[in-house]
Amino acid sequence: MENTTEWINYRDEICYPVEKYLLGYSVQNKERLVSAIISNAFINEKPEFKQLTKIPADKSLETIGDFVLDFAILEHFPKKESTTPQEVDDNRAFYGKNGTLTWFSKNRLHLQNFILWGPDERVREVWNSPEVLADRFEMLIGVIYLERGIEAVKDFLIKQKFFEEIDKNKENLQ
Repeated sequence: MENTTEWINYRDEICYPVEKYLLGYSVQNKERLVSAIISNAFINEKPEFKQLTKIPADKSLETIGDFVLDFAILEHFPKKESTTPQEVDDNRAFYGKNGTLTWFSKNRLHLQNFILWGPDERVREVWNSPEVLADRFEMLIGVIYLERGIEAVKDFLIKQKFFEEIDKNKENLQ
């Protein structure tokens, strides 16, 4: 029988880097955060704590994060009477596309270093595929939104210089 205190300490330990270095605060629902940073391959490798097998990657976080990120992107740009629907859609599509999110996650956040990958995933560096880090970034946005709301998501994007870094590298991301 596993010690509950040991499990809680382990869970908190794997959440700590994300909380300290990416979010800047401690989340209330640690299991939700774990579901955003754990790969199923890691779980399949007989993890130290069976509680991890009860927290698989929650793909609904990705869906929530996708919609919330779209809203945050739309909110970022000034509203003008002359803004066309095409301009709005172009901004949402560019800043929210997988390639852009993958680039930002890998090069600015170094999100690949915070995810609990399975050994084979680490060897293959699965985070270099076009969708893996984008999906994890959206899951992280979902966690932030569910923990603290839309303002916290917008603050996170500002703190991490989401728009500035993407704008500086726009030519390479087209």
